[in-house]
Amino acid sequence: MTKESRTMRRTVLGVIVSAAVTMAVAAGCSGAEDAVSSAKDAAGAAQSAAQGASDAAQGAADAAKNAAGQASDAVGAAGGAIDASIQQLQGKVADLVKAQPVTFGPESAELSGSDQKTLQQIGTLLKGSNAKITVETHAGYDDARKAQELSEQRAEAISTALQEAGVSADQVKTNPTGNTTAKGDEALKTTFNITS
Repeated sequence: MTKESRTMRRTVLGVIVSAAVTMAVAAGCSGAEDAVSSAKDAAGAAQSAAQGASDAAQGAADAAKNAAGQASDAVGAAGGAIDASIQQLQGKVADLVKAQPVTFGPESAELSGSDQKTLQQIGTLLKGSNAKITVETHAGYDDARKAQELSEQRAEAISTALQEAGVSADQVKTNPTGNTTAKGDEALKTTFNITS
């Protein structure tokens, strides 16, 4: 029993005993023994009522705890379903990019027709979902500044193409890495990561 329950129980008992004594006096009980007996009966009834209230409060607390556990389980199940959906989308995007990679020519941020087609297909997968896509672009210049600029231009070209394919701007995040993570032919490729 919690401290609040005990305090409430004492308060209820005190009020009921007081009322019982007042009623006994008002009813004209002939002696102190009748008043005490009536007060004891009233106190017993009050104690039973308080115990019932305490039991009901404990039952409500248990029910609330059970409901919270069920809600937590439901959230966990929904999170698992979202993770599975994200993994499935990532797999589909990876398959598309493997079959038709989004690549750039040296010193270019131009998307080819096949690049546009791949991005259109990725857009179709993402359109209407809450999934987000991170586009990581690279450039192979030795000059870090030039590499970063070209990487940013490539990322912007892909972001624009995805938005034209129906993906909302807040779903697309770009990560132009310049020449820090890829060199040579690897710098011409684009990486796509799906998140929730």
